[in-house]
Amino acid sequence: MAADTENSLKKITVVLVSLIVIFLVFHIIADRKIPSTDLSRVRSYVVPITPQVSGAIKQVHIQPNQEVQNGDVLVQIDPTDYQLELEKAQYNLQIAGQEVGAQTANIDSAQARLSEAQSNLDNVRQQANRVFALVSKKLLPIAEKDKANNQLTSAEANVRRAKADLQQAKQTLGKAGQDNAKVQSALRALQIAQLNLERTTLRAPAHGGVSNFRLEAGFYANAGKPLMSFLSVDDIWLEAYFRENSLEHIKPGNKVELTLDFAPGRVFQGEVVSTDYGVNWGQNEQLGKLAQINPQVGWLRDTQYFPVTIKFTDEQAIGLRRIGGQADVIIYSDNSNFFFDMLGKMWIRIVSVLSYVR
Repeated sequence: MAADTENSLKKITVVLVSLIVIFLVFHIIADRKIPSTDLSRVRSYVVPITPQVSGAIKQVHIQPNQEVQNGDVLVQIDPTDYQLELEKAQYNLQIAGQEVGAQTANIDSAQARLSEAQSNLDNVRQQANRVFALVSKKLLPIAEKDKANNQLTSAEANVRRAKADLQQAKQTLGKAGQDNAKVQSALRALQIAQLNLERTTLRAPAHGGVSNFRLEAGFYANAGKPLMSFLSVDDIWLEAYFRENSLEHIKPGNKVELTLDFAPGRVFQGEVVSTDYGVNWGQNEQLGKLAQINPQVGWLRDTQYFPVTIKFTDEQAIGLRRIGGQADVIIYSDNSNFFFDMLGKMWIRIVSVLSYVR
C-alpha cells in the first residue's frame, strides 16, 4: 500500500515537473514569435494653450472636454486696450507721414496684410512641423507631408507678397519718407499693435479636444501662462513597452491586436511603426569623476523595457482612445506561424474579457 502511494506521488511529481518545463519552453518560444505586453499607453500630442497677451477674459467659447476643429475660437480676451493701442499706432503713423509730407494709408493697409500673413504662416508652420514628425514616424501617409508642404509654401508666398506690397507702399513716401526714423518707429509700433490685437483671440491649432481648464468671463489671463490643454484626436498612437529579449523579431509593419481598458471585451487592429533605439538606463557620467557602478542585487538582472510605437489601423477605435489610457498588446511577428497566431488571437480575446474585472 505504501509502495503504491509512493509510486503515485512520483507520477504526480513527474507530471507536474513536465508541465512546468513544457510551459516554460512554450513561453520562451511564444515570447519571440508572438510577444505580448500589458504595459502600454495611448499617446498623443498635448499642446498647452497659452495666451501671448494679458487681459481679462471676455468670453469662453468652449466647454471642458469639447471637440473642436482647426481654427475654432476657444477664448476671447478683452480686446479693448489692444484696439486702442492699434488706433494710437495708426494715428502716430499718420502723424509721422504728415511730418515728411507723405501719404500713409497704403502703408497702413499693407502692414495689416503683412501682419495677418505672418500670423497665418506661424500657424501653418506649427501644424506642418507636427505633420512632418508624424510622417517620419509613419503614423501618417506621405501624402499628408506633401499637403503640408504645399500649405507652408503658399503661406510663405503670401508673406513675401505682403512684404513686397509693403515695400512698394513705402517707396511711395520717397527717399526721405522711407528712411525717416519716425516713420520706421511708427511702422514697428503699428505691427506690434496689430499682432497683439490678433492674439486676443485664442484658436484651436488643429482638430482635437480641450481639457484641464476651469475658466469663466472675468478671469485674468497672463501672457505665457497656459489656460488649458489641447489634445490632438487625429494624431493618436500606442506606445507599448516590451522586454528587451522580446524584441528580436518585432519589425515595422507587423500586425498587432490590442484591447483598450476603456473598451473591455473588444479587440482592435494595429501595426508596428518602429522600436526605439535606446532608453535612459540611469547612467551618471560626470567629467572629472570615475564611473559609478550600481551593484546588482540577486542572481537575476532587472528587466529592461523598450518602447514600441504602434499605430491604430482600426477605425472602430475612433472615439474610444483616451490619452494615457492603458492597453494590452500582442504582436504577430514574421517569425510566427499559424499555430502560434491562433493561440495569440485566443489569448488577446481572453484578456479583453478580463478587462471587465481588472
